[in-house]
Amino acid sequence: MGGAAEARQIAEAARAAGFGDSPDAAAQRLRDALALLGEHEVTAAHADVLRWHGTVLSKRGRTSDAEPLYRRSLEVARRLGYHAGVAHALNCLAGLAQRRGNLRHAAQLLSDAALLAEAHGEMPVLAMIHINLGVLGDIRGDKESAVGHYRAALFASEAAGDDRQTLWVLVNFGLLLGRQGSFAEAERTVTRGLSLARSQGDTFHEGLLQENRAELLLARRDLDEAHGAIGRALEIATLRRDDVRMAGALKMRGAYERMRGRTEEAMNTLRHGLTLAAVGEDALLGAETLYQFAVALYDADNAPMAREVWAASLEAFERIDARDWAGRVQECLVLGPTGNYL
Repeated sequence: MGGAAEARQIAEAARAAGFGDSPDAAAQRLRDALALLGEHEVTAAHADVLRWHGTVLSKRGRTSDAEPLYRRSLEVARRLGYHAGVAHALNCLAGLAQRRGNLRHAAQLLSDAALLAEAHGEMPVLAMIHINLGVLGDIRGDKESAVGHYRAALFASEAAGDDRQTLWVLVNFGLLLGRQGSFAEAERTVTRGLSLARSQGDTFHEGLLQENRAELLLARRDLDEAHGAIGRALEIATLRRDDVRMAGALKMRGAYERMRGRTEEAMNTLRHGLTLAAVGEDALLGAETLYQFAVALYDADNAPMAREVWAASLEAFERIDARDWAGRVQECLVLGPTGNYL
Protein backbone atom coordinates (compact mmCIF):
# COMPACT_ATOMS: atom_id res chain seq x y z
CA MET A 1 0.00 0.00 0.00
CA GLY A 2 1.35 3.46 -0.93
CA GLY A 3 1.86 6.21 1.61
CA ALA A 4 -1.14 8.24 0.44
CA ALA A 5 -3.46 5.22 0.43
CA GLU A 6 -2.23 4.17 3.88
CA ALA A 7 -2.69 7.71 5.22
CA ARG A 8 -6.26 7.88 3.92
CA GLN A 9 -7.09 4.46 5.41
CA ILE A 10 -5.70 5.55 8.79
CA ALA A 11 -7.57 8.87 8.59
CA GLU A 12 -10.92 7.33 7.65
CA ALA A 13 -10.70 4.88 10.56
CA ALA A 14 -9.70 7.70 12.92
CA ARG A 15 -12.53 9.89 11.67
CA ALA A 16 -15.08 7.22 12.62
CA ALA A 17 -13.33 6.58 15.95
CA GLY A 18 -13.49 10.30 16.71
CA PHE A 19 -17.20 9.91 17.47
CA GLY A 20 -16.44 7.15 19.98
CA ASP A 21 -14.90 6.94 23.43
CA SER A 22 -11.37 8.12 22.58
CA PRO A 23 -11.40 11.33 20.54
CA ASP A 24 -7.87 12.20 21.73
CA ALA A 25 -6.50 9.00 20.21
CA ALA A 26 -8.46 9.67 17.01
CA ALA A 27 -7.02 13.18 16.76
CA GLN A 28 -3.49 11.81 17.14
CA ARG A 29 -4.10 9.26 14.38
CA LEU A 30 -5.29 12.05 12.10
CA ARG A 31 -2.10 13.98 12.83
CA ASP A 32 -0.15 10.83 11.99
CA ALA A 33 -2.04 10.49 8.70
CA LEU A 34 -1.30 14.10 7.80
CA ALA A 35 2.39 13.59 8.53
CA LEU A 36 2.39 10.47 6.36
CA LEU A 37 0.88 12.44 3.49
CA GLY A 38 3.73 14.95 3.72
CA GLU A 39 3.78 18.45 2.30
CA HIS A 40 5.58 18.05 -1.05
CA GLU A 41 2.49 17.29 -3.10
CA VAL A 42 -0.74 18.60 -1.60
CA THR A 43 -3.75 16.47 -2.56
CA ALA A 44 -7.48 16.15 -1.89
CA ALA A 45 -6.56 13.76 0.92
CA HIS A 46 -4.86 16.66 2.75
CA ALA A 47 -8.09 18.67 2.59
CA ASP A 48 -10.13 15.72 3.88
CA VAL A 49 -7.79 14.84 6.74
CA LEU A 50 -7.55 18.45 7.89
CA ARG A 51 -11.34 18.71 7.87
CA TRP A 52 -11.84 15.40 9.67
CA HIS A 53 -9.33 16.47 12.33
CA GLY A 54 -11.27 19.70 12.78
CA THR A 55 -14.50 17.77 13.21
CA VAL A 56 -13.02 15.49 15.88
CA LEU A 57 -12.06 18.64 17.81
CA SER A 58 -15.37 20.40 17.14
CA LYS A 59 -17.30 17.38 18.44
CA ARG A 60 -15.32 17.68 21.66
CA GLY A 61 -16.33 21.32 22.10
CA ARG A 62 -12.91 22.60 20.95
CA THR A 63 -14.40 25.29 18.72
CA SER A 64 -11.39 27.60 18.36
CA ASP A 65 -9.02 24.65 17.79
CA ALA A 66 -11.22 23.27 15.01
CA GLU A 67 -11.53 26.54 13.08
CA PRO A 68 -7.96 26.84 11.71
CA LEU A 69 -8.08 23.22 10.51
CA TYR A 70 -11.31 23.89 8.63
CA ARG A 71 -9.82 27.05 7.12
CA ARG A 72 -6.67 25.20 6.01
CA SER A 73 -8.86 22.47 4.51
CA LEU A 74 -10.84 25.09 2.61
CA GLU A 75 -7.67 26.75 1.32
CA VAL A 76 -6.25 23.42 0.07
CA ALA A 77 -9.54 22.38 -1.55
CA ARG A 78 -9.86 25.71 -3.35
CA ARG A 79 -6.28 25.56 -4.58
CA LEU A 80 -6.92 22.08 -6.03
CA GLY A 81 -10.35 22.84 -7.48
CA TYR A 82 -11.70 20.07 -5.19
CA HIS A 83 -15.36 21.15 -5.21
CA ALA A 84 -16.70 18.60 -2.72
CA GLY A 85 -13.90 19.53 -0.32
CA VAL A 86 -14.71 23.24 -0.62
CA ALA A 87 -18.41 22.62 0.03
CA HIS A 88 -17.64 20.35 3.01
CA ALA A 89 -15.28 22.90 4.55
CA LEU A 90 -17.80 25.74 4.12
CA ASN A 91 -20.46 23.56 5.75
CA CYS A 92 -18.16 22.84 8.70
CA LEU A 93 -17.30 26.52 9.15
CA ALA A 94 -21.03 27.28 9.07
CA GLY A 95 -21.47 24.88 11.97
CA LEU A 96 -18.92 26.81 14.03
CA ALA A 97 -20.57 30.14 13.14
CA GLN A 98 -23.95 28.74 14.23
CA ARG A 99 -22.45 27.50 17.52
CA ARG A 100 -21.08 30.95 18.21
CA GLY A 101 -24.49 32.51 17.48
CA ASN A 102 -23.58 34.19 14.19
CA LEU A 103 -26.53 32.84 12.21
CA ARG A 104 -26.23 35.38 9.40
CA HIS A 105 -22.67 34.32 8.62
CA ALA A 106 -23.63 30.64 8.96
CA ALA A 107 -26.48 31.10 6.48
CA GLN A 108 -24.16 32.77 3.95
CA LEU A 109 -21.59 29.99 4.23
CA LEU A 110 -24.31 27.37 3.77
CA SER A 111 -25.71 29.20 0.76
CA ASP A 112 -22.26 29.26 -0.86
CA ALA A 113 -21.75 25.57 -0.05
CA ALA A 114 -25.17 24.59 -1.43
CA LEU A 115 -24.64 26.45 -4.71
CA LEU A 116 -21.30 24.73 -5.21
CA ALA A 117 -22.64 21.29 -4.27
CA GLU A 118 -25.62 21.63 -6.61
CA ALA A 119 -23.51 22.90 -9.49
CA HIS A 120 -21.18 19.89 -9.27
CA GLY A 121 -23.72 17.22 -8.32
CA GLU A 122 -22.27 16.65 -4.86
CA MET A 123 -25.40 15.13 -3.34
CA PRO A 124 -23.86 13.72 -0.11
CA VAL A 125 -22.55 17.17 0.79
CA LEU A 126 -25.91 18.72 -0.06
CA ALA A 127 -27.64 16.40 2.42
CA MET A 128 -25.30 17.60 5.17
CA ILE A 129 -25.99 21.21 4.23
CA HIS A 130 -29.72 20.52 4.54
CA ILE A 131 -29.12 19.35 8.12
CA ASN A 132 -27.42 22.62 9.06
CA LEU A 133 -30.06 24.68 7.24
CA GLY A 134 -32.65 22.80 9.29
CA VAL A 135 -30.80 23.73 12.48
CA LEU A 136 -30.82 27.42 11.48
CA GLY A 137 -34.55 27.28 10.68
CA ASP A 138 -35.28 25.66 14.02
CA ILE A 139 -33.30 28.28 15.96
CA ARG A 140 -35.05 31.10 14.11
CA GLY A 141 -38.49 29.62 14.81
CA ASP A 142 -39.16 28.72 11.18
CA LYS A 143 -40.32 25.18 11.95
CA GLU A 144 -41.80 24.54 8.50
CA SER A 145 -38.46 25.32 6.87
CA ALA A 146 -36.59 23.20 9.42
CA VAL A 147 -38.87 20.19 8.89
CA GLY A 148 -38.48 20.53 5.11
CA HIS A 149 -34.68 20.55 5.33
CA TYR A 150 -34.58 17.60 7.75
CA ARG A 151 -36.93 15.53 5.60
CA ALA A 152 -34.85 16.30 2.49
CA ALA A 153 -31.65 15.31 4.31
CA LEU A 154 -33.26 12.14 5.70
CA PHE A 155 -34.54 11.10 2.27
CA ALA A 156 -31.14 11.64 0.66
CA SER A 157 -29.26 9.85 3.45
CA GLU A 158 -31.57 6.84 3.46
CA ALA A 159 -31.53 6.65 -0.34
CA ALA A 160 -27.73 6.59 -0.26
CA GLY A 161 -27.71 3.98 2.53
CA ASP A 162 -25.59 6.34 4.63
CA ASP A 163 -26.36 5.30 8.22
CA ARG A 164 -23.98 7.83 9.77
CA GLN A 165 -25.60 10.75 7.98
CA THR A 166 -29.07 9.35 8.72
CA LEU A 167 -28.10 9.37 12.39
CA TRP A 168 -27.08 13.03 12.20
CA VAL A 169 -30.49 13.93 10.78
CA LEU A 170 -32.34 11.96 13.45
CA VAL A 171 -30.50 13.77 16.26
CA ASN A 172 -31.74 17.17 15.11
CA PHE A 173 -35.15 16.07 13.85
CA GLY A 174 -36.07 14.36 17.12
CA LEU A 175 -35.37 17.52 19.11
CA LEU A 176 -37.48 19.65 16.77
CA LEU A 177 -40.42 17.22 16.88
CA GLY A 178 -40.32 17.17 20.68
CA ARG A 179 -40.37 20.94 20.96
CA GLN A 180 -43.32 21.00 18.58
CA GLY A 181 -45.19 18.68 20.95
CA SER A 182 -45.11 15.70 18.55
CA PHE A 183 -43.94 13.45 21.37
CA ALA A 184 -44.80 10.07 19.82
CA GLU A 185 -42.95 10.79 16.57
CA ALA A 186 -40.09 12.41 18.47
CA GLU A 187 -39.73 9.34 20.69
CA ARG A 188 -39.68 7.01 17.66
CA THR A 189 -37.06 9.23 16.02
CA VAL A 190 -34.85 9.31 19.11
CA THR A 191 -35.20 5.56 19.66
CA ARG A 192 -34.17 4.87 16.06
CA GLY A 193 -31.25 7.27 16.42
CA LEU A 194 -30.05 5.57 19.61
CA SER A 195 -30.13 2.19 17.88
CA LEU A 196 -28.05 3.53 14.99
CA ALA A 197 -25.59 5.30 17.31
CA ARG A 198 -24.98 2.17 19.38
CA SER A 199 -24.57 -0.02 16.30
CA GLN A 200 -21.92 2.41 14.99
CA GLY A 201 -20.13 2.82 18.33
CA ASP A 202 -20.94 6.53 18.04
CA THR A 203 -21.00 7.66 21.66
CA PHE A 204 -20.97 11.35 20.71
CA HIS A 205 -24.36 11.16 19.01
CA GLU A 206 -25.66 8.70 21.61
CA GLY A 207 -24.97 11.38 24.21
CA LEU A 208 -26.76 14.03 22.17
CA LEU A 209 -29.75 11.73 21.71
CA GLN A 210 -29.82 11.04 25.46
CA GLU A 211 -29.99 14.82 26.01
CA ASN A 212 -32.86 15.03 23.52
CA ARG A 213 -34.60 12.08 25.19
CA ALA A 214 -34.17 13.77 28.57
CA GLU A 215 -35.80 16.92 27.22
CA LEU A 216 -38.78 14.90 25.95
CA LEU A 217 -39.13 13.20 29.32
CA LEU A 218 -38.82 16.45 31.28
CA ALA A 219 -41.47 18.04 29.06
CA ARG A 220 -43.77 15.14 29.98
CA ARG A 221 -42.69 15.37 33.66
CA ASP A 222 -41.41 11.80 33.59
CA LEU A 223 -38.63 12.72 35.99
CA ASP A 224 -37.43 9.24 36.94
CA GLU A 225 -36.79 8.24 33.33
CA ALA A 226 -35.27 11.67 32.58
CA HIS A 227 -32.78 11.20 35.41
CA GLY A 228 -31.39 8.06 33.75
CA ALA A 229 -31.07 9.73 30.34
CA ILE A 230 -29.31 12.75 31.86
CA GLY A 231 -26.91 10.49 33.75
CA ARG A 232 -25.94 8.64 30.58
CA ALA A 233 -25.49 11.89 28.62
CA LEU A 234 -23.23 13.29 31.35
CA GLU A 235 -21.29 10.02 31.56
CA ILE A 236 -20.55 10.13 27.81
CA ALA A 237 -19.62 13.81 27.80
CA THR A 238 -17.27 13.30 30.77
CA LEU A 239 -15.66 10.25 29.12
CA ARG A 240 -15.05 12.25 25.94
CA ARG A 241 -14.00 15.38 27.89
CA ASP A 242 -16.44 17.39 25.79
CA ASP A 243 -17.12 20.79 27.39
CA VAL A 244 -20.11 21.61 25.16
CA ARG A 245 -21.93 18.34 25.73
CA MET A 246 -21.12 18.43 29.45
CA ALA A 247 -22.78 21.84 29.47
CA GLY A 248 -25.79 20.42 27.63
CA ALA A 249 -26.15 17.56 30.10
CA LEU A 250 -25.73 19.91 33.07
CA LYS A 251 -28.47 22.16 31.68
CA MET A 252 -30.76 19.11 31.75
CA ARG A 253 -29.61 18.08 35.21
CA GLY A 254 -30.23 21.60 36.53
CA ALA A 255 -33.74 21.59 35.08
CA TYR A 256 -34.37 18.15 36.60
CA GLU A 257 -33.15 19.29 40.04
CA ARG A 258 -35.32 22.40 39.85
CA MET A 259 -38.39 20.35 38.93
CA ARG A 260 -37.63 18.11 41.92
CA GLY A 261 -37.69 21.23 44.13
CA ARG A 262 -33.92 21.21 44.76
CA THR A 263 -33.33 24.79 43.68
CA GLU A 264 -29.95 25.34 45.36
CA GLU A 265 -28.53 22.21 43.71
CA ALA A 266 -30.05 23.33 40.43
CA MET A 267 -28.40 26.75 40.58
CA ASN A 268 -24.98 25.24 41.35
CA THR A 269 -25.34 22.78 38.48
CA LEU A 270 -26.44 25.49 36.07
CA ARG A 271 -23.57 27.79 37.07
CA HIS A 272 -21.16 25.02 36.11
CA GLY A 273 -23.01 24.51 32.85
CA LEU A 274 -22.78 28.19 32.01
CA THR A 275 -19.00 28.14 32.47
CA LEU A 276 -18.58 25.13 30.20
CA ALA A 277 -20.90 26.56 27.52
CA ALA A 278 -18.74 29.69 27.47
CA VAL A 279 -15.53 27.64 27.19
CA GLY A 280 -17.03 25.76 24.22
CA GLU A 281 -18.30 29.03 22.67
CA ASP A 282 -21.86 27.70 22.35
CA ALA A 283 -24.01 30.83 22.40
CA LEU A 284 -27.44 29.18 22.15
CA LEU A 285 -26.67 26.61 24.82
CA GLY A 286 -25.41 29.38 27.11
CA ALA A 287 -28.61 31.38 26.60
CA GLU A 288 -30.80 28.30 27.24
CA THR A 289 -28.86 27.60 30.45
CA LEU A 290 -29.35 31.21 31.56
CA TYR A 291 -33.08 30.74 31.02
CA GLN A 292 -33.11 27.66 33.27
CA PHE A 293 -31.00 29.50 35.88
CA ALA A 294 -33.55 32.33 35.97
CA VAL A 295 -36.40 29.85 36.51
CA ALA A 296 -34.45 28.29 39.40
CA LEU A 297 -33.94 31.75 40.93
CA TYR A 298 -37.66 32.45 40.62
CA ASP A 299 -38.50 29.14 42.29
CA ALA A 300 -36.08 30.09 45.10
CA ASP A 301 -38.23 33.23 45.71
CA ASN A 302 -35.69 35.59 44.17
CA ALA A 303 -37.93 37.08 41.48
CA PRO A 304 -35.92 40.35 41.07
CA MET A 305 -32.69 38.49 40.30
CA ALA A 306 -34.61 36.04 38.10
CA ARG A 307 -35.86 38.94 35.98
CA GLU A 308 -32.32 40.28 35.62
CA VAL A 309 -31.09 36.90 34.40
CA TRP A 310 -34.07 36.52 32.05
CA ALA A 311 -33.27 39.95 30.63
CA ALA A 312 -29.69 38.79 29.99
CA SER A 313 -30.94 35.61 28.33
CA LEU A 314 -33.40 37.61 26.24
CA GLU A 315 -30.56 39.81 24.97
CA ALA A 316 -28.59 36.66 24.08
CA PHE A 317 -31.54 35.03 22.29
CA GLU A 318 -32.27 38.20 20.32
CA ARG A 319 -28.61 38.49 19.32
CA ILE A 320 -28.73 34.90 18.05
CA ASP A 321 -32.12 35.49 16.39
CA ALA A 322 -33.69 32.64 18.39
CA ARG A 323 -37.24 33.91 18.07
CA ASP A 324 -39.19 31.19 19.89
CA TRP A 325 -36.85 31.40 22.85
CA ALA A 326 -37.06 35.20 22.91
CA GLY A 327 -40.87 34.97 23.00
CA ARG A 328 -40.73 32.43 25.81
CA VAL A 329 -38.51 34.71 27.93
CA GLN A 330 -40.75 37.72 27.28
CA GLU A 331 -43.71 35.71 28.62
CA CYS A 332 -41.72 34.83 31.74
CA LEU A 333 -40.85 38.48 32.34
CA VAL A 334 -44.56 39.33 32.32
CA LEU A 335 -46.23 36.23 33.77
CA GLY A 336 -43.48 34.29 35.50
CA PRO A 337 -42.49 30.70 34.64
CA THR A 338 -44.90 27.84 34.03
CA GLY A 339 -43.21 25.42 36.43
CA ASN A 340 -42.55 23.02 33.56
CA TYR A 341 -39.29 22.32 31.73
CA LEU A 342 -39.96 25.18 29.29
